[in-house]
Amino acid sequence: METKVVLLGQYPIDPENISGGVEACILGIVNEFKKYPDIDLHIVTVQILKKNVYKNIEGISVHYLASPPFPRFLTVNTIDRYKVINKIKEINPDLVHGHISNYGYYALKSGYPSIVTIHGIAKEEYNPQLRPSILDSIRRKVHLPMEEFCLKNARILTTVSPYVMEKIESFCKGDVYVIPNGIRDEFFKIQSQEVGDRLLFIGGIEPRKGLLNIIKAVEMICTKRDNIRLHIVGRIRKQGYYDSLVEYIKQNNLSSYVIFRGALDNEELKRELSECSIFVFPSKEESFGIVLAEAEACGKPIVTSNIGGIPYVVDNNRTGFLVEYGDVNSLADKILTLLENKNLRISMGIMGREKAREFSNKSIAEKYYSLYQKAIRNVRF
Repeated sequence: METKVVLLGQYPIDPENISGGVEACILGIVNEFKKYPDIDLHIVTVQILKKNVYKNIEGISVHYLASPPFPRFLTVNTIDRYKVINKIKEINPDLVHGHISNYGYYALKSGYPSIVTIHGIAKEEYNPQLRPSILDSIRRKVHLPMEEFCLKNARILTTVSPYVMEKIESFCKGDVYVIPNGIRDEFFKIQSQEVGDRLLFIGGIEPRKGLLNIIKAVEMICTKRDNIRLHIVGRIRKQGYYDSLVEYIKQNNLSSYVIFRGALDNEELKRELSECSIFVFPSKEESFGIVLAEAEACGKPIVTSNIGGIPYVVDNNRTGFLVEYGDVNSLADKILTLLENKNLRISMGIMGREKAREFSNKSIAEKYYSLYQKAIRNVRF
Protein backbone atom coordinates (compact mmCIF):
# COMPACT_ATOMS: atom_id res chain seq x y z
CA MET A 1 0.00 0.00 0.00
CA GLU A 2 1.34 3.43 -0.96
CA THR A 3 2.07 5.82 1.90
CA LYS A 4 1.62 9.55 1.31
CA VAL A 5 4.27 11.51 3.22
CA VAL A 6 4.68 15.28 3.55
CA LEU A 7 8.26 16.30 4.28
CA LEU A 8 8.51 19.81 5.77
CA GLY A 9 11.76 21.76 5.82
CA GLN A 10 14.31 23.88 4.02
CA TYR A 11 14.55 22.64 0.43
CA PRO A 12 16.62 24.38 -2.26
CA ILE A 13 15.08 25.89 -5.37
CA ASP A 14 18.32 24.99 -7.14
CA PRO A 15 19.82 21.65 -5.94
CA GLU A 16 23.22 22.90 -7.14
CA ASN A 17 23.10 25.74 -4.61
CA ILE A 18 22.55 24.32 -1.15
CA SER A 19 22.43 26.57 1.90
CA GLY A 20 23.37 24.79 5.10
CA GLY A 21 23.28 21.32 6.59
CA VAL A 22 19.51 21.03 6.91
CA GLU A 23 18.96 21.58 3.19
CA ALA A 24 21.71 19.08 2.40
CA CYS A 25 20.15 16.54 4.77
CA ILE A 26 16.65 16.87 3.33
CA LEU A 27 17.89 16.77 -0.26
CA GLY A 28 19.75 13.54 0.52
CA ILE A 29 16.69 11.91 2.07
CA VAL A 30 14.55 12.96 -0.88
CA ASN A 31 17.00 11.52 -3.40
CA GLU A 32 16.86 8.17 -1.60
CA PHE A 33 13.08 8.15 -1.24
CA LYS A 34 12.79 8.50 -5.02
CA LYS A 35 13.77 4.82 -5.04
CA TYR A 36 10.87 3.78 -2.77
CA PRO A 37 7.87 2.88 -4.97
CA ASP A 38 5.52 2.68 -1.96
CA ILE A 39 6.11 6.30 -0.85
CA ASP A 40 4.24 9.19 -2.44
CA LEU A 41 6.47 12.02 -1.26
CA HIS A 42 5.45 15.67 -1.08
CA ILE A 43 7.93 18.35 0.00
CA VAL A 44 6.51 21.55 1.48
CA THR A 45 8.95 24.40 2.00
CA VAL A 46 8.67 28.16 2.55
CA GLN A 47 10.67 30.50 0.32
CA ILE A 48 10.78 34.25 -0.25
CA LEU A 49 8.86 34.26 -3.53
CA LYS A 50 6.17 36.39 -5.18
CA LYS A 51 3.88 33.41 -5.71
CA ASN A 52 3.65 29.72 -4.90
CA VAL A 53 5.57 27.36 -7.18
CA TYR A 54 4.90 23.67 -7.77
CA LYS A 55 7.43 21.28 -9.34
CA ASN A 56 7.36 17.57 -10.05
CA ILE A 57 10.97 16.43 -9.81
CA GLU A 58 11.45 12.80 -10.84
CA GLY A 59 8.12 11.81 -9.31
CA ILE A 60 8.53 13.93 -6.17
CA SER A 61 6.00 16.73 -5.62
CA VAL A 62 7.68 19.91 -4.39
CA HIS A 63 5.50 22.74 -3.10
CA TYR A 64 7.35 26.06 -2.70
CA LEU A 65 5.12 28.34 -0.64
CA ALA A 66 5.62 32.07 -1.13
CA SER A 67 6.44 34.20 1.88
CA PRO A 68 6.96 37.99 1.83
CA PRO A 69 10.49 39.46 2.12
CA PHE A 70 10.10 40.29 5.81
CA PRO A 71 12.34 39.12 8.66
CA ARG A 72 11.47 35.45 9.22
CA PHE A 73 10.59 36.01 12.88
CA LEU A 74 7.61 38.08 11.69
CA THR A 75 6.23 35.35 9.43
CA VAL A 76 7.36 32.03 10.91
CA ASN A 77 4.45 31.75 13.36
CA THR A 78 1.93 33.75 11.33
CA ILE A 79 1.82 33.72 7.52
CA ASP A 80 4.16 30.74 7.10
CA ARG A 81 2.35 28.58 9.65
CA TYR A 82 -1.02 29.32 8.07
CA LYS A 83 0.19 28.51 4.53
CA VAL A 84 2.03 25.33 5.49
CA ILE A 85 -0.80 23.83 7.54
CA ASN A 86 -3.34 24.63 4.82
CA LYS A 87 -1.11 22.92 2.23
CA ILE A 88 -0.75 19.85 4.46
CA LYS A 89 -4.53 19.58 4.77
CA GLU A 90 -4.88 19.99 1.01
CA ILE A 91 -2.45 17.10 0.41
CA ASN A 92 -4.10 14.99 3.16
CA PRO A 93 -1.12 12.74 3.92
CA ASP A 94 -0.73 9.60 6.01
CA LEU A 95 2.25 11.15 7.78
CA VAL A 96 4.00 14.51 8.19
CA HIS A 97 7.75 14.74 8.89
CA GLY A 98 8.96 18.17 10.05
CA HIS A 99 12.62 19.20 10.20
CA ILE A 100 13.79 21.84 12.74
CA SER A 101 11.51 23.37 15.35
CA ASN A 102 9.29 25.60 13.22
CA TYR A 103 8.49 22.94 10.62
CA GLY A 104 8.13 20.37 13.39
CA TYR A 105 5.68 22.74 15.07
CA TYR A 106 3.66 22.97 11.84
CA ALA A 107 3.67 19.18 11.54
CA LEU A 108 2.26 18.72 15.04
CA LYS A 109 -0.28 21.53 14.65
CA SER A 110 -1.57 20.00 11.40
CA GLY A 111 -3.23 17.20 13.37
CA TYR A 112 -1.79 14.41 11.20
CA PRO A 113 0.48 11.61 12.45
CA SER A 114 3.89 13.26 12.72
CA ILE A 115 7.60 12.80 13.21
CA VAL A 116 9.76 15.75 14.27
CA THR A 117 13.51 15.98 13.62
CA ILE A 118 15.52 18.37 15.79
CA HIS A 119 18.79 19.36 14.06
CA GLY A 120 20.04 21.88 16.60
CA ILE A 121 19.09 23.21 19.99
CA ALA A 122 17.50 26.63 19.65
CA LYS A 123 18.32 27.53 23.25
CA GLU A 124 22.02 27.11 22.50
CA GLU A 125 22.07 28.34 18.90
CA TYR A 126 20.37 31.57 19.98
CA ASN A 127 22.56 31.91 23.07
CA PRO A 128 22.88 35.67 23.79
CA GLN A 129 26.66 35.27 24.11
CA LEU A 130 26.85 33.93 20.55
CA ARG A 131 24.10 36.13 19.13
CA PRO A 132 23.81 39.27 21.25
CA SER A 133 21.83 41.45 18.84
CA ILE A 134 18.28 42.66 19.45
CA LEU A 135 17.05 40.82 16.34
CA ASP A 136 18.51 37.56 17.60
CA SER A 137 16.85 38.14 20.96
CA ILE A 138 13.51 38.41 19.13
CA ARG A 139 14.28 35.26 17.12
CA ARG A 140 15.01 33.46 20.37
CA LYS A 141 11.62 34.45 21.79
CA VAL A 142 9.90 33.16 18.64
CA HIS A 143 11.76 29.87 18.19
CA LEU A 144 12.18 28.65 21.77
CA PRO A 145 8.43 28.20 22.45
CA MET A 146 8.02 26.28 19.18
CA GLU A 147 10.95 24.02 20.09
CA GLU A 148 9.51 23.46 23.56
CA PHE A 149 6.14 22.56 22.03
CA CYS A 150 7.83 19.98 19.77
CA LEU A 151 9.73 18.37 22.64
CA LYS A 152 6.61 18.05 24.78
CA ASN A 153 4.16 16.96 22.10
CA ALA A 154 5.99 14.85 19.51
CA ARG A 155 5.19 11.15 19.91
CA ILE A 156 8.19 10.27 17.74
CA LEU A 157 11.17 12.62 17.67
CA THR A 158 14.61 12.19 16.10
CA THR A 159 17.85 14.04 16.74
CA VAL A 160 21.04 14.19 14.68
CA SER A 161 23.53 13.18 17.39
CA PRO A 162 23.76 11.68 20.90
CA TYR A 163 24.80 15.14 22.06
CA VAL A 164 21.43 16.63 21.08
CA MET A 165 19.59 13.61 22.49
CA GLU A 166 21.29 14.04 25.86
CA LYS A 167 20.32 17.72 25.91
CA ILE A 168 16.62 17.24 25.13
CA GLU A 169 15.63 13.75 26.23
CA SER A 170 14.50 14.76 29.73
CA PHE A 171 12.07 17.29 28.21
CA CYS A 172 10.53 14.85 25.73
CA LYS A 173 7.27 12.97 26.29
CA GLY A 174 7.52 10.62 23.31
CA ASP A 175 10.12 8.24 21.87
CA VAL A 176 13.47 9.75 20.87
CA TYR A 177 15.86 8.27 18.29
CA VAL A 178 19.28 9.32 16.97
CA ILE A 179 19.36 9.46 13.17
CA PRO A 180 22.34 11.48 11.90
CA ASN A 181 22.42 13.77 8.90
CA GLY A 182 23.30 11.93 5.72
CA ILE A 183 25.96 12.44 3.05
CA ARG A 184 25.22 12.39 -0.65
CA ASP A 185 27.02 9.68 -2.63
CA GLU A 186 28.76 12.28 -4.77
CA PHE A 187 31.10 13.22 -1.91
CA PHE A 188 32.51 9.70 -1.78
CA LYS A 189 33.36 9.99 -5.48
CA ILE A 190 35.51 13.13 -5.18
CA GLN A 191 39.12 12.42 -6.05
CA SER A 192 41.85 14.28 -4.18
CA GLN A 193 43.74 16.88 -6.22
CA GLU A 194 45.55 18.30 -3.22
CA VAL A 195 47.07 21.76 -3.46
CA GLY A 196 49.93 21.98 -0.97
CA ASP A 197 49.32 23.83 2.30
CA ARG A 198 45.67 24.58 1.44
CA LEU A 199 43.26 24.81 4.37
CA LEU A 200 39.50 24.86 3.87
CA PHE A 201 36.59 26.05 5.99
CA ILE A 202 32.97 25.71 4.86
CA GLY A 203 30.14 27.32 6.82
CA GLY A 204 28.28 30.52 7.55
CA ILE A 205 30.39 33.52 8.49
CA GLU A 206 29.19 34.27 12.02
CA PRO A 207 30.71 34.32 15.54
CA ARG A 208 29.49 30.78 16.35
CA LYS A 209 31.87 29.32 13.76
CA GLY A 210 35.03 30.61 15.46
CA LEU A 211 36.69 31.91 12.31
CA LEU A 212 38.89 34.42 14.11
CA ASN A 213 40.63 31.48 15.80
CA ILE A 214 41.59 29.84 12.54
CA ILE A 215 42.79 33.17 11.11
CA LYS A 216 45.00 33.61 14.20
CA ALA A 217 46.29 30.05 13.73
CA VAL A 218 47.21 30.88 10.11
CA GLU A 219 48.99 33.97 11.39
CA MET A 220 51.14 31.71 13.58
CA ILE A 221 51.78 29.10 10.88
CA CYS A 222 52.68 31.48 8.04
CA THR A 223 55.97 32.37 9.72
CA LYS A 224 57.00 28.74 9.18
CA ARG A 225 55.13 27.88 5.98
CA ASP A 226 54.74 30.89 3.71
CA ASN A 227 52.70 28.92 1.15
CA ILE A 228 49.81 28.35 3.56
CA ARG A 229 46.41 29.50 2.27
CA LEU A 230 43.06 29.44 4.02
CA HIS A 231 39.97 29.34 1.81
CA ILE A 232 36.78 30.39 3.61
CA VAL A 233 33.63 29.24 1.81
CA GLY A 234 30.19 30.38 2.93
CA ARG A 235 27.59 33.11 3.11
CA ILE A 236 28.00 36.16 5.32
CA ARG A 237 25.44 35.71 8.09
CA LYS A 238 26.70 38.50 10.35
CA GLN A 239 28.04 41.46 8.40
CA GLY A 240 29.61 43.09 11.45
CA TYR A 241 31.53 39.93 12.29
CA TYR A 242 32.72 39.57 8.69
CA ASP A 243 33.88 43.19 8.72
CA SER A 244 35.85 42.57 11.93
CA LEU A 245 37.58 39.56 10.34
CA VAL A 246 38.51 41.59 7.26
CA GLU A 247 39.89 44.35 9.49
CA TYR A 248 41.98 41.87 11.51
CA ILE A 249 43.36 40.35 8.31
CA LYS A 250 44.25 43.81 6.98
CA GLN A 251 45.87 45.03 10.20
CA ASN A 252 48.02 41.89 10.49
CA ASN A 253 49.07 41.70 6.83
CA LEU A 254 47.32 38.38 6.22
CA SER A 255 45.52 39.27 2.99
CA SER A 256 47.67 36.95 0.90
CA TYR A 257 47.03 34.02 3.26
CA VAL A 258 43.25 34.23 3.80
CA ILE A 259 40.81 34.15 0.87
CA PHE A 260 37.05 34.57 1.22
CA ARG A 261 35.46 32.53 -1.59
CA GLY A 262 31.86 33.41 -0.83
CA ALA A 263 28.94 31.04 -1.37
CA LEU A 264 29.79 28.48 -4.06
CA ASP A 265 27.67 26.20 -6.20
CA ASN A 266 27.90 22.44 -5.83
CA GLU A 267 30.66 21.87 -8.41
CA GLU A 268 32.86 24.67 -7.07
CA LEU A 269 32.36 23.37 -3.55
CA LYS A 270 33.46 19.88 -4.55
CA ARG A 271 36.53 21.36 -6.25
CA GLU A 272 37.49 23.15 -3.02
CA LEU A 273 37.14 19.89 -1.10
CA SER A 274 39.21 18.05 -3.68
CA GLU A 275 42.04 20.59 -3.56
CA CYS A 276 42.37 21.21 0.17
CA SER A 277 45.05 19.52 2.28
CA ILE A 278 43.13 19.83 5.56
CA PHE A 279 39.55 20.67 6.48
CA VAL A 280 39.47 23.02 9.48
CA PHE A 281 36.31 23.74 11.47
CA PRO A 282 36.92 25.73 14.70
CA SER A 283 33.26 26.09 15.68
CA LYS A 284 32.02 26.99 19.17
CA GLU A 285 28.66 25.20 18.98
CA GLU A 286 27.55 22.38 16.68
CA SER A 287 24.90 19.73 17.02
CA PHE A 288 26.37 17.59 14.25
CA GLY A 289 28.41 19.36 11.56
CA ILE A 290 27.51 17.71 8.27
CA VAL A 291 30.38 19.46 6.46
CA LEU A 292 32.77 17.44 8.63
CA ALA A 293 31.24 14.18 7.46
CA GLU A 294 31.32 15.41 3.84
CA ALA A 295 35.02 16.28 4.17
CA GLU A 296 35.69 12.83 5.63
CA ALA A 297 33.84 11.25 2.70
CA CYS A 298 36.29 13.10 0.42
CA GLY A 299 39.21 11.56 2.31
CA LYS A 300 40.35 14.76 3.99
CA PRO A 301 41.86 14.92 7.49
CA ILE A 302 40.04 17.20 9.94
CA VAL A 303 41.10 19.67 12.60
CA THR A 304 38.07 20.80 14.59
CA SER A 305 36.69 21.74 18.00
CA ASN A 306 36.00 19.18 20.71
CA ILE A 307 32.47 20.44 21.33
CA GLY A 308 28.82 19.44 20.93
CA GLY A 309 28.09 16.67 18.46
CA ILE A 310 31.45 16.91 16.67
CA PRO A 311 33.11 13.95 18.50
CA TYR A 312 30.26 11.81 17.12
CA VAL A 313 31.42 12.68 13.58
CA VAL A 314 35.22 12.96 13.95
CA ASP A 315 37.29 10.30 15.75
CA ASN A 316 40.15 12.01 17.55
CA ASN A 317 43.62 10.93 16.39
CA ARG A 318 42.01 8.65 13.81
CA THR A 319 40.09 10.72 11.25
CA GLY A 320 41.38 14.03 12.53
CA PHE A 321 42.31 16.06 15.59
CA LEU A 322 39.92 17.50 18.17
CA VAL A 323 41.13 20.62 20.00
CA GLU A 324 39.52 22.64 22.75
CA TYR A 325 37.57 25.59 21.41
CA GLY A 326 39.57 28.83 21.60
CA ASP A 327 42.95 27.13 22.03
CA VAL A 328 44.65 28.78 19.06
CA ASN A 329 48.05 27.31 19.90
CA SER A 330 46.72 23.75 19.77
CA LEU A 331 44.76 24.53 16.61
CA ALA A 332 47.91 25.82 14.90
CA ASP A 333 49.99 22.90 16.23
CA LYS A 334 47.65 20.22 14.89
CA ILE A 335 47.35 21.92 11.51
CA LEU A 336 51.13 22.18 11.31
CA THR A 337 51.52 18.52 12.30
CA LEU A 338 49.33 17.48 9.37
CA LEU A 339 50.92 19.87 6.90
CA GLU A 340 54.34 18.41 7.71
CA ASN A 341 53.26 14.77 7.48
CA LYS A 342 51.72 13.69 4.18
CA ASN A 343 51.48 10.03 5.24
CA LEU A 344 49.44 11.06 8.28
CA ARG A 345 47.12 13.13 6.08
CA ILE A 346 46.61 10.14 3.78
CA SER A 347 46.01 7.63 6.58
CA MET A 348 43.54 9.91 8.36
CA GLY A 349 41.81 10.53 5.04
CA ILE A 350 41.40 6.78 4.43
CA MET A 351 39.95 6.25 7.89
CA GLY A 352 37.73 9.29 7.36
CA ARG A 353 36.12 7.75 4.27
CA GLU A 354 35.44 4.61 6.29
CA LYS A 355 33.91 6.65 9.12
CA ALA A 356 31.75 8.66 6.71
CA ARG A 357 29.98 5.53 5.48
CA GLU A 358 28.12 5.52 8.81
CA PHE A 359 26.35 8.62 7.50
CA SER A 360 25.38 7.43 4.00
CA ASN A 361 21.98 8.66 2.86
CA LYS A 362 20.93 5.11 1.98
CA SER A 363 21.30 4.08 5.63
CA ILE A 364 19.60 7.25 6.89
CA ALA A 365 16.60 6.81 4.56
CA GLU A 366 16.16 3.19 5.71
CA LYS A 367 15.99 4.34 9.33
CA TYR A 368 13.41 7.01 8.56
CA TYR A 369 11.37 4.58 6.47
CA SER A 370 11.20 2.21 9.46
CA LEU A 371 10.01 5.05 11.71
CA TYR A 372 7.40 6.11 9.16
CA GLN A 373 5.89 2.64 9.29
CA LYS A 374 5.93 2.69 13.08
CA ALA A 375 4.24 6.10 13.27
CA ILE A 376 1.46 5.00 10.93
CA ARG A 377 0.96 1.65 12.72
CA ASN A 378 0.59 3.50 16.03
CA VAL A 379 -2.36 5.38 14.56
CA ARG A 380 -3.98 2.51 12.66
CA PHE A 381 -3.85 0.02 15.49
